[in-house]
Amino acid sequence: MADISVILPCYNVESYIDRCLTSITLQTIGMDALEIICIDDASTDGTWNHLQEWEQKYPENIMLVHCDVNGRQGTARNIGLQYASTDWIAFIDSDDWLELDYFEKLYSITQMGDFDIVSCQNKRDFSSTLTFFDDRGTGRENRFMLIDTVEKRKLFFNLQSAGLGACNKIIRKELLIDNHIYFPENLAYEDCYWGPLLHFYAKRVYLIEENLYHYFVNRHSTVLQMDADYHTDWLTVQSMKWDEWVQRGFLADYREELEYDFLCTCYLGFLKIIFLRYTEPSYSLYLLVKEITLEKVSDYRQNKYIKEGLSEFYSTLIETLLLPLDKSQFQQLARNAKAYWNAKQ
Repeated sequence: MADISVILPCYNVESYIDRCLTSITLQTIGMDALEIICIDDASTDGTWNHLQEWEQKYPENIMLVHCDVNGRQGTARNIGLQYASTDWIAFIDSDDWLELDYFEKLYSITQMGDFDIVSCQNKRDFSSTLTFFDDRGTGRENRFMLIDTVEKRKLFFNLQSAGLGACNKIIRKELLIDNHIYFPENLAYEDCYWGPLLHFYAKRVYLIEENLYHYFVNRHSTVLQMDADYHTDWLTVQSMKWDEWVQRGFLADYREELEYDFLCTCYLGFLKIIFLRYTEPSYSLYLLVKEITLEKVSDYRQNKYIKEGLSEFYSTLIETLLLPLDKSQFQQLARNAKAYWNAKQ
């Protein structure tokens, strides 16, 4: 019986999947501890052939699921969760890879206490080969977080202490299933919905302050593509997230925290997409995101977190929510913001 179900969505990753699976199959925890579920999301390249070769090497450990229609990463992850048979879930992106003691480090913590999530740090990696970190430390101490009051939950949510992404952590399956924490399907930016929701249910979280997960900076990834139609999925996912919060009754205790999150993710997050991911920043999309944001948060100036949490640059950006910018003023704003972000890279 394996200990961890590793869920691996795969779409057109023939150039990366061998590196990823090599780092998983060489884990120091041993293959007997791992159930590896690979979901091929209707790839059009040689990904499926690579996966079949890996299944032949490890028929007892690797399960393949082939999708006839592409449903994006959220759909693939949800499918993988249906097949998972262990108590612990790990989501791995198929162009990323792991330090070889990744699972041993994370799983050993679960044997020391009753935890919902064990997480580590990830680090951006531009390497085209399987490499490992020389220095994995962050300079911070490992820490345990018990979220057992509303005030602790507010802080935990505001800081997104367990990380917004699905990767670089193992999660108790019971937490996901019992609380209906699933990914939006057929949409990009699915983590933007899933991560905040996870922060409302986790109660016992252990954070390992080591860089154990290699986040590959893939120039062909979803988030870096220019002028892609799916960038507007950001707005759909943000609206779904808000509706879910309303349905689950979170606004009663956490309205200011949720409004602040929505201001930062829906409005400021989508402005960054408009300015950096479109050759010609769209004035109509700017007007649309303003309308969507103001429908949920009618006046950002009433939120106590705005003055505390935003830098001068982002404070200036958020002021445009209530300013009637014409198209030429918007274009100047776009040029200034793009120059600022490019200088930060």
